[in-house]
Amino acid sequence: MGTATPPYFLSKQAHVCVASDTLFLLDEANGKYLSIGKEQAASLAPFILDWPITSKNGNTPTLLQSLLGRSLITKDPKLGKSATPATIQMPVAWLRDGQPRGRPRITANDFYRFSMSVAYALGSKKYLPFRRIVSTVQKRKRPAQERQVQTDVLASLIRVFDWLRPLAFKKTNECFLYCLALNEFLSKYGVYPTWIFAVQARPFTAHCWLQYGDQALTDIPFNLRRMVPILVI
Repeated sequence: MGTATPPYFLSKQAHVCVASDTLFLLDEANGKYLSIGKEQAASLAPFILDWPITSKNGNTPTLLQSLLGRSLITKDPKLGKSATPATIQMPVAWLRDGQPRGRPRITANDFYRFSMSVAYALGSKKYLPFRRIVSTVQKRKRPAQERQVQTDVLASLIRVFDWLRPLAFKKTNECFLYCLALNEFLSKYGVYPTWIFAVQARPFTAHCWLQYGDQALTDIPFNLRRMVPILVI
């Protein structure tokens, strides 16, 4: 058994995290998750740059070839990156907490932007690859990262969206569509929240939410306490 030199890199299309001694990979090419047990994951440590589960075993695991075949790791540093997991401050409060209840003021422009955002989200989910959606959000957000919006203004916009949302889709089990549509809606007002994809190991659950600073926009912090981020946009 030889050792892999030069070291392998995590592919730029892959994202990694460790939850409850299980390593998870998110493949940006198709939006699917792969789980690897602790022992198997540790066997990859000597071969992949900054692998998050360590091991002193120098034998080349058969799993390495499988990950290469799926393009989740690479030998080319131009196509790869460090395997250090993404980190972000988890939300400590829900933005809507304490906000007024009842029907918000909704203008014709609000309704038009809502309609366009939902149509875009529904079409994107059905026809666009996950990678394309992620890339679009990343490119649009980068030029606007320094902009800030007041909390009450942001809360008002989310109230408008949430009041209209039942006209288009149910929130239950639709976290991806909800985040995509709301993210598109907020972008039309110059607001660019952070979109987090995360997993829970036992039982396995994949989830995503939007947050702005330490404020959760689409879920309450209590529901997110056991989630481990794997991709932060």
